[in-house]
Amino acid sequence: MVTAPVHQSFLSRIPAFPNAFVTTMRRFLHRLPRLTVPLAIALITACARQVPVVLAPLPDRPWTVLPGDQVKVRVYREPDLGGQYIVNGKGEVFIPGIGRIMAAGMTADSLSAAITSGFTRRIIDAIVDVGIVRSLPVLGQVKAPGVYDAEPTMSVQQIVAKAGGIRGASLEMPTFLLQKGRDGTRYSLAADLRLDRVALDEGDAIVVMDPSFQERWAPWISTFNQFASGISIFLSILLLSKK
Repeated sequence: MVTAPVHQSFLSRIPAFPNAFVTTMRRFLHRLPRLTVPLAIALITACARQVPVVLAPLPDRPWTVLPGDQVKVRVYREPDLGGQYIVNGKGEVFIPGIGRIMAAGMTADSLSAAITSGFTRRIIDAIVDVGIVRSLPVLGQVKAPGVYDAEPTMSVQQIVAKAGGIRGASLEMPTFLLQKGRDGTRYSLAADLRLDRVALDEGDAIVVMDPSFQERWAPWISTFNQFASGISIFLSILLLSKK
């Protein structure tokens, strides 16, 4: 008579772990909260800080010349005196026939007046046309995000048009923003606002956003921030109780 083999259970076939391994695992599991809770607190706190950007009022100061700007000069009946010149890192621009001008901090109108005055000393009835060109990033809901040449006489809508215009047929009422490069603060802009009335600094950008996106996600973001703040407090208390 052949005896059928006794089938062992799956658990019975697992080899027994040494006591030292079990002890090590228990110690690791005991220390796990101390290792993971600080990381969890840091991650949740970082998420909680990503609050929706508040659209603050636009600073009331005109566009001023910055290092890296280009100064375009045209002198009527004197083509040799015209040209395009770069404002150097010290904020100076060298204009042939006039010399160096400390341009940084000047408005477009004041720089134009200074250059015109310089040529007037040499040329009777000098007619001078001065323009400023600045590289300005245009980002967000545009067809071709990138960096484009902007002039003070252009409007916000015109610089956006350089980036191919608004992206998406459903985006009928876009939100135009000035995003500051220093701290990321965003300011609401009117489409017809001239750039010489925008307080542009180094690193700033024009951003086009879909307001419907903000309306859809703002309540969820607010709820998540409140939830994350509560979890962060709970984990902090848990961490202190383990010490």
